[in-house]
Amino acid sequence: MRPTRQVRSANMKTKVFLTLCVVFVMGLAISAYAQLVAGSPEDAAYTKIIGEDNPDARTALLLDFEKQFPQSKVLPDIYVMLMTIYQQKNDTGKANDFGEKAIKIDAENVTALLAVSRNYSIEHKNLDKAVQYAQKAVDATVKLKSQPPPPNYTPDQWKSYVDNTEQAAKSMLAYAKSLATP
Repeated sequence: MRPTRQVRSANMKTKVFLTLCVVFVMGLAISAYAQLVAGSPEDAAYTKIIGEDNPDARTALLLDFEKQFPQSKVLPDIYVMLMTIYQQKNDTGKANDFGEKAIKIDAENVTALLAVSRNYSIEHKNLDKAVQYAQKAVDATVKLKSQPPPPNYTPDQWKSYVDNTEQAAKSMLAYAKSLATP
């Protein structure tokens, strides 16, 4: 039995979204280094996390980082990485928990806003919050347009990233609104 067009479309959107998340997380990793003091224990722990390819081992390192450095400036990045790992494991509960933690610290974290909005929408729960987060993601991408590219992006790469992210945020907002409307 072939999947319906709607299921295939949802699967494709999921793959595109996860790919964007991975690309964004890799960009975060590079920009996060700029926020750490070179040679510090925090820097060493973060470097070890980035070097770990095994998702389970990386999860353990991320959780340990959270405990060791609860005031770290890169904590939102740590939570986004955890969120992404749990999304890849299809554990939306934990993905949402870490996404919410990232949003609590960084209310304009587009990756977390979109991921949590998407999860809530797919689960048909917290739909008002799904709409709110998608709108915040749209608003945050508008602000990104006026910012210079981070050190790891060329101006063209940054523009492309922001444009693609804005389109994803607008699509997520439309989707969440369609579900929230009775």
